[in-house]
Amino acid sequence: MKNIGWLIYWVGNVVTFAKLTFFDDYSYTCWNWLIVVPINEILAAMWPVYWVILRPLLGH
Repeated sequence: MKNIGWLIYWVGNVVTFAKLTFFDDYSYTCWNWLIVVPINEILAAMWPVYWVILRPLLGH
């Protein structure tokens, strides 16, 4: 059961990171990706909070 939980968490992390990085229509430049990609990973690591609380509040 523990492995299934980690698998669900990992898949959610990867899907959220891919959505934030590649499918969010954010315009990357040669400098801002140094800041944006780590922020995307932090948001992806807390993906349940992102999908349930932050995304509806931000209106996406």
